[in-house]
Amino acid sequence: MKKWFSILLASVLVLTLFTACGNKVETAADANKSNNGKVEGKLTIWTFFGQVEDMAKEFEKKYPDAEVEVKIFPGDQYQTKLLNVLQSGKGVPDIFDLERSYIDKFVNSNFTANLSDMGAEDLVKDYVPYVHALGRAENGDVKAISDHSSPGGFWYIKENAKKYLGTDDPEQISQMVDSWDKIIELGKKVSKESGGKVHLISSHANIYDIEAYHMKPWVKDGKLKIDPKWLELYETQKEIFNNDVDAKLDFFSAGWGNAINDGSVILTAMPAWASFMVDNKDGAAEDKFGVARTPKGWYMGGTYRSIYEKSENKDLAYKFIEFIASEEWQQHNLEATGNMPGLLSVYEKNVDTFKSEMFGDQNVLKPYYDTVKDIPATNSDKYGEEVLAKWRKVSGQGVKDNDDIKDVIKEFKKEVKNTFPELEVE
Repeated sequence: MKKWFSILLASVLVLTLFTACGNKVETAADANKSNNGKVEGKLTIWTFFGQVEDMAKEFEKKYPDAEVEVKIFPGDQYQTKLLNVLQSGKGVPDIFDLERSYIDKFVNSNFTANLSDMGAEDLVKDYVPYVHALGRAENGDVKAISDHSSPGGFWYIKENAKKYLGTDDPEQISQMVDSWDKIIELGKKVSKESGGKVHLISSHANIYDIEAYHMKPWVKDGKLKIDPKWLELYETQKEIFNNDVDAKLDFFSAGWGNAINDGSVILTAMPAWASFMVDNKDGAAEDKFGVARTPKGWYMGGTYRSIYEKSENKDLAYKFIEFIASEEWQQHNLEATGNMPGLLSVYEKNVDTFKSEMFGDQNVLKPYYDTVKDIPATNSDKYGEEVLAKWRKVSGQGVKDNDDIKDVIKEFKKEVKNTFPELEVE
């Protein structure tokens, strides 16, 4: 309940805030123009992401006359705190982080500086297409930049894959599950041979994650549009659910987390950044896992950074953005954390060599490199994430209740209309 109240409060603040600022804010004078190219001054960054501290440390190492103060807030409070200071205009940081699920509210506001005017087109010209597309406003200007991509794949325990799939080779497994039809047939076989104790995938809901960004937008010209592919996929989900292809475990639930480690699910759809979900105490996960491609390229999450339009430190703030978009930082970040890069060039330099202890000898960038190139470059929009969440909720319950698709659509439209009365819902 608290979470939903927070979301409601944040939404009200967003509407109030952005409605009140319909006119473009004049650019503030840059107070810390560099002297003879010297990078100096102090920046303040707000984030919900602890690794920004390492980012700041590396920036200060490169530019010893610069100082970066990082303020980290709990993720469930962060957006509200940021909206509050933007509304008051007091205590606003020079740079603030934005999470993928709400980035559209900010990049389409006047509170984020136009990075294209500052030279950012050069920074993102070699970026993974979907990553730089999400940082653009509706008019095409770059308003936020991420230093990473967040591709997903099927993670598997090698021993388990050998036992039930006959191989632990990532390429062979990728080909075995490159369509939902293949997944269904293979899943039936696994369930039968294991006596129902082991399942091929964790949830029929993997379809939402893997297919969502290949669909047409939910809203066009103020009207709700349901891509017909969603109706086909609903029947596929029912087939997965009704034939025990999946373990019926909700994403990030306790059972889902346990299944990753105990092998009761063979293939778990995971974003590349989710290794913290794996039990690696005393190196227990070293060389234990492999990662295969999913039927389509997909991603989950992503953290972006914007410069406050009225910041008095814009030049220095842009230097920071320039730094996180560089090969230098993204190579360091890959080696230090395993986070996948945003630059294609960093992928290409490491695709045949990068190893991770958890994945042993596998070149784990290979499946992710194929994946990020398969993700459409689509700008975020006002309705996309929230309408998708409603479809997940309504159709997910429909799968469990074995409802007819007509009943699901009727309920879905009712929910959308209640939440977005401004939309035309036929």
